[in-house]
Amino acid sequence: MAVKRIFRYLQNTLQMKLQFNATPSKEVFVYYDADWGGDLEDRRSTTRFVFMIAGGAIYWSSKRQPTITLSTTEVEYMANTQATKEAIWKTKLMIDLGYMEEKKVMVFDATIKLRYH
Repeated sequence: MAVKRIFRYLQNTLQMKLQFNATPSKEVFVYYDADWGGDLEDRRSTTRFVFMIAGGAIYWSSKRQPTITLSTTEVEYMANTQATKEAIWKTKLMIDLGYMEEKKVMVFDATIKLRYH
C-alpha cells in the first residue's frame, strides 16, 4: 500500500517543481500553515512550513503535531511557534556561515499571506 501511495504521489506531482528566482535580496521569509485535526484516525494536526531565501525555497517541512489541539487558534499557534523556532536556528546558522549579517526573518501565516497578498 505504501509503495502504491508513493507512485500515486509521484504520478500526480510530475508537473510540480521548486523554482529559484535569484534576486539580489538576502531576505528570509518563512511561510507556515497547519490543518486542524487533518488525520482522521487520531485527529492530530499537521504543521507545514517553507523557508525562502532570494525567492527560492531552501527548506521545507511537514510534520504531524505531537498533541491533539482543541481549536484552530491553538493549532495555528503551535505551527507559528515551530516555524519561528526553526527560523531562529537557521538564521543563526546562516550568520555563522557568513551569508547574513543581520537577524531579519519574516514569518507569515501562508493562508493569510496568500489570501491578502
